[in-house]
Amino acid sequence: MSHAGVKLTGVGHQGLLALPLTAFFASRQCPGLAIRAAMDWALQQARARQTVVSGFHSPLEQSVLRVLLAASSPAVVVLARPIAGARLPPEWRDALQKGHLAVVSAAPTASRLTQQQATARNALVGQLAHSMVVAHASLAGSLAAQVALWRQAGRQVQELVPV
Repeated sequence: MSHAGVKLTGVGHQGLLALPLTAFFASRQCPGLAIRAAMDWALQQARARQTVVSGFHSPLEQSVLRVLLAASSPAVVVLARPIAGARLPPEWRDALQKGHLAVVSAAPTASRLTQQQATARNALVGQLAHSMVVAHASLAGSLAAQVALWRQAGRQVQELVPV
């Protein structure tokens, strides 16, 4: 399948990719204020049934995904590794079967996750999304650099907790 000019492979309800997607990002380490804001935001998205797309890799991103899955709210997980051979978490099974979850990847080969692959995955998430939300981007981190690139390109990025 192809979306936004990118060849994707995937499992689950691929029709979710056609909906307006809101990207969610958070650095691996976040202050408590960002965690609280993100959890409140996740509940709002779940109530509104807004489809959220993310790598859902950082601890806070994983917590947001748990909220969405518990509420049967739609989500799209973008993997930094290929779908083929990926062991998906058992807690995703129900959402995949019920059509609330899509898991996609543009990664051509399998290997250990590198910073370069994570950056490419986040760039793809941003490309798929209509809007972007960042709970927290560590100042010297790669996510902050990616946010700066998006803003230079004219993309709007909402920060839940402004730095």
